[in-house]
Parts: sequence; C-alpha cells; structure tokens
Amino acid sequence: MSSLDRLTRALADRYRIERELGAGGMATVYLAQDLKHHRRVAIKVLHADLSAVLGPERFHKEIELTAGLQHPHILPLFDSGGADGLLYYVMPHVEGETLRTRLTRETQLPVADAVRIASEVADALEYAHRHGVIHRDIKPENILLRDGHALVSDFGIALAVVEAGGERMTQTGTSLGTPQYMAPEQAMGERHIDGRADVYALGVVTYEMLVGEPPFTGPTAQAIIARVMTEEPRGLILQRRSVPEAVEIAVLTAIQKLPADRFRTPAEFRSALAGGDGTTVPAARVSRPPRFARRDLWWGGLAAAVAIGGFLAGSRGGGVRAPLVFGLARKVTWEPGLEIEPALSPDGRYVAYAQGGSEIMRIHVRQVSGGRPIPLSEDDSGTQTNPQWSPDGSRILFLSRGGVFSAPSSGGSARPELPAPPAGPVTSAAWGPDGTTIAYTVGDSLYLRPASGTTRGLATVTDPTLCQWAATGRALACVSGNSWYSRVGHFLGNLSPSRIVVIQVRNGQVTTVTDSTSINQSPVWSRDGRWLYFVSNVLGPEDVYAQAVTADGRAGGAPVRLSVGLGAHGISISADGTRIAYDVLQATANIWSLPFPPGKATQADARPLTSGAQVVEGISVSPDGEWVYFDSDVSGHSELYRQRSPNPVLPFFSAVDAEQLSFDSLDDFSPAVSPDGREVAFHSWRSGSRDVYLLPLGGGPEQKVVASPRQDSRAEWSPDGRAICYLIFGTGGLWMVRRDAAGHWGEPIERLPFGSWQAWSPDGRWLAFAEQQAGGSLLVAAPDSGAPRVLVDTKRTGIIAEEPHWSADGRTIYFKSHDPLGRAEFWAEPLSGGPPRLLIRFDDLSRPSLRPEWGLGGGRMYFTVNDRQSDIWVMEATPK
Repeated sequence: MSSLDRLTRALADRYRIERELGAGGMATVYLAQDLKHHRRVAIKVLHADLSAVLGPERFHKEIELTAGLQHPHILPLFDSGGADGLLYYVMPHVEGETLRTRLTRETQLPVADAVRIASEVADALEYAHRHGVIHRDIKPENILLRDGHALVSDFGIALAVVEAGGERMTQTGTSLGTPQYMAPEQAMGERHIDGRADVYALGVVTYEMLVGEPPFTGPTAQAIIARVMTEEPRGLILQRRSVPEAVEIAVLTAIQKLPADRFRTPAEFRSALAGGDGTTVPAARVSRPPRFARRDLWWGGLAAAVAIGGFLAGSRGGGVRAPLVFGLARKVTWEPGLEIEPALSPDGRYVAYAQGGSEIMRIHVRQVSGGRPIPLSEDDSGTQTNPQWSPDGSRILFLSRGGVFSAPSSGGSARPELPAPPAGPVTSAAWGPDGTTIAYTVGDSLYLRPASGTTRGLATVTDPTLCQWAATGRALACVSGNSWYSRVGHFLGNLSPSRIVVIQVRNGQVTTVTDSTSINQSPVWSRDGRWLYFVSNVLGPEDVYAQAVTADGRAGGAPVRLSVGLGAHGISISADGTRIAYDVLQATANIWSLPFPPGKATQADARPLTSGAQVVEGISVSPDGEWVYFDSDVSGHSELYRQRSPNPVLPFFSAVDAEQLSFDSLDDFSPAVSPDGREVAFHSWRSGSRDVYLLPLGGGPEQKVVASPRQDSRAEWSPDGRAICYLIFGTGGLWMVRRDAAGHWGEPIERLPFGSWQAWSPDGRWLAFAEQQAGGSLLVAAPDSGAPRVLVDTKRTGIIAEEPHWSADGRTIYFKSHDPLGRAEFWAEPLSGGPPRLLIRFDDLSRPSLRPEWGLGGGRMYFTVNDRQSDIWVMEATPK
C-alpha cells in the first residue's frame, strides 16, 4: 500500500485528502479538508523510511515547541500525529505561493519587495529565537507569500528530526538543510547550532531575491558545500547596480563564514537592511565585511575536503596538502581549428597532440620550448587520435582506422600494433610501464595484450576511454561514461557527466574514485601512484583536481582542486611531475533556422534563434510550432529552456531571451514537449545516472518516469501522449513505457536491442530510427512488435542516417546526415521506400552543424551551428 493510501485510510475520520501539493527531501505535502472545522489544510507527511527511524513519541515531543509559536509571520501548527507508521503535521493551507515559485517566475525581485520580505522573515526568526526555537532550514520553499507578505513554515521541524533521529539519521540517506542555504558550521556537522545559522540562511535568501541565484551554486551537494566553505561571494552591486550599498553591506555581513562575524540576531540584520528600499535611513552603521581569507577559516586545511565528508556522513577530517603547485603557463599551439589530446613526453620536453578539424586529425609533435610541429606519420590515411608515449619516449602509440598503431616519436613510418577488432573500434590504448604490454578498450571491455600477443580481458567498464597506467603497473585509471567528450567527431566536448574508475591489474577489480554527476575526464597518475590528476567541472569550469588513491584503488579522501578557472579539456603530466600540458576547448553551439522544406534556400539564408557563449545539444519543437525547446549550458550546467519560434512573415528575426524551465543545478538534456503541450519529458543526471523525468509546464512537482541501472535517455512522446519511447545511451536499444488512464506509468519494456534517434509517426503506427547513436541505416518498426524494415541502407548508399522527423501526413521521413567532409545534409525518404532525396547541404564549413540533433515544426527547421577551437598549453609544476 502506498503512503498516500495508508494516510488516507488512517485519517479518514478527520481529514479528507484531496491531492498532492508537492514533495521534498523529507516529506510530501497534501491538500486536505479538515472535516471537523470545515477548512482546507496542508498535511505534511514525513517519508516512510524517515518516519520509521524517528518514531512518534520523541518527534511529537520536540515539535511541541513549534505549536506554541504565535506570530503574524509564522505559519501556525494545527495538529500532528502518527498514521499507520507515518508521521505528519497539519498547517493552514495558504492561498498564495512560495517565495521559490515567485523567484522561478521573476528571477529577481524589486529591491523594496526583497527588503520587506527579508525583514518580515527576520521578525519571525527573532520571535522564534527568543522562545528557544532555531529554524535550521530557511529557504525560499519554506517562505510562503500571502498578499505579498511572508509566512515562515516548518519552524522547528529540522530540529525535531535532529533530536529525534540522532545518529540514526544516516540510515535514511536524508541530509538536513539545503546546501545553498546552510551555514558553514551547519555543513560541517556541528551539533550545536545557534540562531546565527538562521541569519546566514536568511542572508543567502536575500542575496538570491536581489541577484537571481544564491551566492554559491554547483552541480552536486558536495560541490556547493565546498564553495560555501572556500570561496567568497560576489558583490551584489557588481551584479545589480540598483542594490543600495547599505543592503549589500547587510547581506554580505549576514553570510560571513564565521558565526562571530555575522549579525548576532535577526533583529540586527533587519535593522541593517532598513533604508535599503530608499525610504528611511539605516538604523545602524554596519562596517563592510572583511575580504575573505583562507587563513581565517577555523576548521583549518582544505575546507572542501572536510565539508564533503561532514555533510554526507557526519565525519570530521583534517587538512589536505595539494600534491602539485602550478606556475608559469605558456601557449605552445595557436593554429586555427583543433589541437587536442596533449601528451607530454616522459622528460617533458615535447608534446604530442591531435590536430585538424572535426573529422580528419593528424598526430603532431612539437618542442615545448618552441619550433614547428612535426607530423608523426604521413603514411596513414586514417584519422589519428589518442597519442601515448612509450615509457622510454622512443615511440608514440595512436588510434587510427579502428585499430592501434605506433610510430617513432621523431617521425617516420607507422606500424600496426593491433588490428581493428571485430567487436568494434578501439576507443583508447596505452603502453604499460614495461613498454610492451598494451591496455586497450573496445565497447564496454578493457583488455591487456602483453608482448606475447595473447590478449586477455581484464574488466567490464561502462563506456571506457582514456585509460592510463600507474607507473607501478599494478593499476589502470579510465574514464567511464561519456566517451564522446574526448572522442574526435561530431560529439567532441559532449556535456554529459562521467566518472573516473581504477582497475586492479591482478584481479580486474573496478573501483569508482570520483562522483558520477559531474564531468570527470582525462586521468593521469602521479609518479608514485598515490594520486590521480584529472579534469572536472564539479565546481564550475573544467579545472585540474587531484584525488588521493589507496593501495587497493579506493579514493583516499575528497578531491583537491589544483586550479581555478583553467578551462582545461584534457591533461598530461611529465614523468617527474614538473610539467603539465592541457588543451583549452572553446565550444559554442547556437540554434539557427531555415524554412522547411528549404526549397531554393541555402545555408546562407539561415538566421539565428539563440546567441552567446553556450552549447545547445537537444532541440525539439512544440506540436503547434509556437515554441522551440532546447537544453543549454549558459548557466554553467545544462538546463532546459524554451523560446518562441520566429515569425515566418518577417524577413529576418533577432534572438530574444529564452525562458528557463528547469532549475535543479544538475544536468538536464533533450527536452520533448508532450502532444498537449502541458509536460516536457527529458533525461537528467540528478540521481547519479541518466533517468527520464517529466516537468509540468503549468507548475507542480517533477515526476521520475524511468529509473533503472540502464542509461535512460532521449524520451519521445507517442502522438496520443500515453507512451514514451526512450533510448539506452551508449549501448543503444529502444524501450517503451506507457501511462494508464489514472496517470500512472507502468514498467518499461524493451522494444529493440539496438537503435537510436527514434521518432513516432503522426498516426502512432511506426517508429523511425537510426541504427546507432553515431548514425547508420534508417529503419522503421511498429511500436509494439515485429521486425524492423530498412529504408536507407548505409552500406549500399553510403548515407549515414541520423535524427529522423516525419512529415505531417506521415508519408515521408526527413533525416539529417553528414558527408565524409563533415558537411551537414538533410534528406527525404518515402515511407514506402525508394532512393532518398537530398533537400539541402551545408557547404560552408566555417559554420558547421556538427551534431545529429535538429528540430522540425511550424514550417521551419532548427539546427545548431558549432564553433570549436582548441589550443595546447604547457604549465610548470612543483611537486609537493
């Protein structure tokens, strides 16, 4: 029986449950009718696992304090109890909205409104503190707005959970407080928290009301807390010039790291804010807060390492010493196009790298001190990637034509080391410390080929790439997931998260040493094998991190950030650790549009829909053609947006601001609007892997549709809105999930073990799809059963089909492709079969449309135009 059914049955004589209002990390809120008093109430029910850990007696005792709070800006507590093992409490139902809802709609509030709301919350906090109650979880979700005035909810609930749950809270996986609003001492797991933690949280909320986001954000809870404890917030006036100086001083004082540097009481904060609306003079003069200094942190050492452990497990730790200190950096390449995959020679004097465009790459070698690049081998016609030096520096290993080759590092003829395996192309290869053994990856398998030539499988790793040997030869480190990030081709720089894993050579044991919700790439070992260096965006831009690794391949503590704002895409370190090479990939992808069918239009007739320094990957168009939905990393991570389609009557149109739809600080991709325009399906990494979610456009909680160990991605709606077909990322395969009349989603069913870029026909009778994610033959199949039928055979035609779309009458399938030069092409193929017809080819290679994604609707086609540039840098380093 579900929690809702249990609650409804247990409270049937007192409350009539009407519907769910929302859900959070600790509880779900329901709208109900109070049968005795004939009034609408909100019942907040703690999650079942949390209720089981807490127990009713202690919980009820602790929230008695809350029941006694009577203040005009505090939402009162009507009732509490236990129902069939569930703990609940009852509050008035407020006709209004939460501050979070208003911020989502407006982003920034007028200064006067922000100051008034903050002052009213401060009044409520001051009253509660005088009565011995600390809130502990002030955030926009817990501030209700009724007729523009604030009501604070959930007073004392966090404390009740702490006191009632004690040590057992870790059993539920529930973390108290919200990372963006937690004071540093709260994030550290301190047992004694006083009212200054509430002052800090209210300061953060005020900052967000004025600026549009909290002072510290990040893709994970760990990343946010690390920033809370190690970084200084940006000034408010720098971001919004209309903020009065008195307000900026008050807010920055409230969010000081040390409790002793903040206001002692909420009343002091309220007084400092007075006059910020321009109507009165500040009641008290507040000194501008001191500049942040790392030496002032009372917890000592690297606060981020302590913060992550303290927040997730309640542990304490000491300082962590960075294993490398970086010095002078110099740029060693500057040619147009891509110079990527740097590999330093063992002595650090030379750097090998792949150079070229998005399709054709060649390995070059260059002296770090200067000079012209030298082609490694010119007798190989394939694209050359992934250079790796032999331990003695005499040869360079590289990938080409699906296999592994090597050539003298001074240049010369290449020799084959490993032919292209039947199972698929080699995705990475590296020489072992003995100079003869090669570790390489194919599909999801990692292999070792010693000098004897007898290959053995070592381990199974999801989507492995960029494997590197430890100098001891006892372990390898590989990237798992998102191999497209580093792979030359259309998907280079792909934004999806990934993780670093360590594989023991003796037994193939695989251990994950990083998070899996950030981009973690390009692992390299320290000389002694005690550290892994890698690139990650866990705290924002891609920077270099160091992760201590134990002898058995486990993470030895939290990662250490070695650079700030470097923007590295991949790294390599010399054998002695005194030099690091890195490439900086600068990529943009914006949406452009053409009439469809293009007729006599050419690529030159295309007009931009979006602009700026962002990367857009997924695009879809609403059924009525009014809205274009897309994902973008403009905020630092991928979120969902929509923008009105251009007016086809106008000869040109300009880009306008898009409407942001998701705000979860984790990567969301591939929005697809439902046929009725009320929901958006997408896939997200918020649970640690790809899962399919629904976002109601009219408001309300998001819903997870599919959660499985598979990488569930790129959902597509059936025309009737009752089914979703989605893709298993990496391995391929199409799955179905259906919704019943009551709105409940059933169990997913595998439709085909292969396939990608699926699209429903308008009548729902067919699915068109490409053979694989990298493109291939174009096929159609019935949604429920039956063998697929090939419409465009890649082997016969040479045309690689990518994302398909259907004509409105369902008779024609349009699909994108790329020719051998990388030029984007759009084709039409009748459902009845026959030769495909070329609609338009983008001949201007200075404005390539590289990825397979495109959108179609409202008489227009939408596609991204990409720009990718990368150069190699070499930086001096001092091992510690």
